[in-house]
Amino acid sequence: MKVTVVLPAYNEAKRLERAVEEVKRWMEREGYDYEIIIAEDGSTDGTDRIASKLAREDSRVIHMHSDERIGRGRAIANAFKASSGDVLVYMDVDLSTDMRHLREIIDAVAVEGYDIAIGSRLLKDSVTERPLKRDVASKVYNFLVRVMLGSKLRDHQCGFKAFKRESVLRILDEVRDRHWFWDTELLIIAQRKGYRIKEIPVRWRQGEDSKVKVARDGIYMFSQILRMWLESERSRKFMAFSAVLSAVMIISLALWSGFKLSMLSRMNVKVLLIAVVIYLISFVLRGYRCMYLMSKLGFYLPLQFCVEGVAVSQMVNVMVPARVGDLARVYVFKMKEVPVTSSLSEIAVERVFDLTTVTLIALASVVVMNGYRFLTTPLYSLAFLACIVVFMLVFSKMENVVGRIVRDAGLIAKRGFVVAAFSTLCIWLLDSLICYIVLLAFGISNAVAVLLAVSLANIAKAVPITPGGIGAYEAVMTAVLSISGVSAGLAFVVAVIDHTLKNALTVLMGMLSLTSLNIKLKDLI
Repeated sequence: MKVTVVLPAYNEAKRLERAVEEVKRWMEREGYDYEIIIAEDGSTDGTDRIASKLAREDSRVIHMHSDERIGRGRAIANAFKASSGDVLVYMDVDLSTDMRHLREIIDAVAVEGYDIAIGSRLLKDSVTERPLKRDVASKVYNFLVRVMLGSKLRDHQCGFKAFKRESVLRILDEVRDRHWFWDTELLIIAQRKGYRIKEIPVRWRQGEDSKVKVARDGIYMFSQILRMWLESERSRKFMAFSAVLSAVMIISLALWSGFKLSMLSRMNVKVLLIAVVIYLISFVLRGYRCMYLMSKLGFYLPLQFCVEGVAVSQMVNVMVPARVGDLARVYVFKMKEVPVTSSLSEIAVERVFDLTTVTLIALASVVVMNGYRFLTTPLYSLAFLACIVVFMLVFSKMENVVGRIVRDAGLIAKRGFVVAAFSTLCIWLLDSLICYIVLLAFGISNAVAVLLAVSLANIAKAVPITPGGIGAYEAVMTAVLSISGVSAGLAFVVAVIDHTLKNALTVLMGMLSLTSLNIKLKDLI
C-alpha cells in the first residue's frame, strides 16, 4: 500500500520545509511507502523555489506548480489526480492537527474500509486551542452545514483528511468550489452518494498567520452553503412547503376576515394608478441610496445600473424565501468588478437602516395613535416591546455587528449615515404612502394606522418563512388595520392589494432590468 500526502501551499515559504520534514519523519516512523505532493498555488513569496529545491533533493517529494492562483481546493484536486497512492491524505502546512493521528485516519481507510476519514475538532474527545471568535464561527458554520445541507458530520473544514483513491476520484469533478469550501462540498457529495466516512477526534492547535479571515471568508462560505442548498432537493421541498404555507395563510385570513368578492366593487381603480407611479419612483430612490453608499467605498456606479441591481435583488426576494435576492445583487454588481465583500457591506448597511427605520416608524405610530395609553393594551404593548427589542438588537449593533460581517460596513455607516438615514426614511414613507392610497381607493383615510401596519408587516416579512413574506405580511397588516377600526374583510383586501401591487411591479421591474443587463434568469438562479 502506498500513501500520498498532499500539502496545499500558498505563500508558505516560512513553514513549508519544516512541514515536509515533519511529514517525512512520521511516514518513515510508521513504515509507509509514500510520496509527498506540494500543491503550490501561485505563490509570490518564494514558496515555489523552496518546493522545487525539496523535490530535487528527494524523489519522493513532488512539486506541482501553478503560475497563477487556482484556489486551494482545485490545487488539492489536481494533486489527487496526479498521485500514485492507494490512500490519499491532505493536511495543512501549518500542521495544526497533531501528527499522532496520522495512522488513525490512514488505517480507517486502508484497514477498516472507510471511503473517507476526517479529523474533527468538534467531537467530544477532541482537544482544540484557538481564539473564541474562531471557535464560535466554526461551530456556527458547521451547524448551518448540517441543518441546510443535511450533513451528519460535525466538522467539515479540519485540514486533516484521508481518502480511498478510487472513491475520491469518482467525485472530484463534481465539486464546483475551488477554494475553502472545497472540503465541505466534497463531503456533502460523498454523503449523498452513500460513502462511508469516519470522523476522528483530534488534538488541534491553530497555527500562526492563519490565512482564513473570519468576516471575509465567512460570507463567502455562507454563500456557498446557500448555493448548494438552492441546488438540493431539500431546497425544492422547502420552496414547495413555503408556497403552500403562503396559500394556507392567505386562505385562512380570507375566511377569518369574512372577505367577499363584492368588497372589490368599492375600489377606485384610478386612485390605484397613483400608487403604481409612486412605487416605481421608489425604485429610483432605492437605486440612489445604493449608488451613494457604494460611492463611500470608492465604487462610482451609474444610477440606472444601481436601480437595475436593486430591482433584480428585490425580484428574487419576492420569488424565494431567506432574502436570497441580496446575493443576486452581488452577482449583478460583479459585472462592474465590484468585490463580493464590498457589495455585501453595502447591502448589510441597507438592511440595518431599513430595520431601524421601520421600527422607529412603528414606535412613533403607536405613540401617536394611543398616546402612552397603549402600554395598558396587551396587543399594543406587545407590539411596542417587539419594536424595542428589534431596535436595540439592530441599532445598538449597527457599527459593531455589521462591521464584523464585512470589513467595510462600519465605514459606510459612518461616512454615509445622514444621507442613508434620510433616503431610507423617504423610502419607507413612500412604501407607507402606497398602502395609504390603496386604503383611499376604498374611501377610508387613516394615515397613522397605515404607518404602523406597513412597518410591522415589513418586520414580519423579514422572517424567511415564505417567498416575499407572502402571508405573513398580509396577516400582520390585516390585524393592525382591523384593530384600528377598519373592518376585517376590508383590511384583508387592502393588505392583499397593497402587497400584490408591490410584488407584481417588483417582478416586472426585475425582469425588465434583467433584459437591460443582458442576464438570463436561469443564469441568475
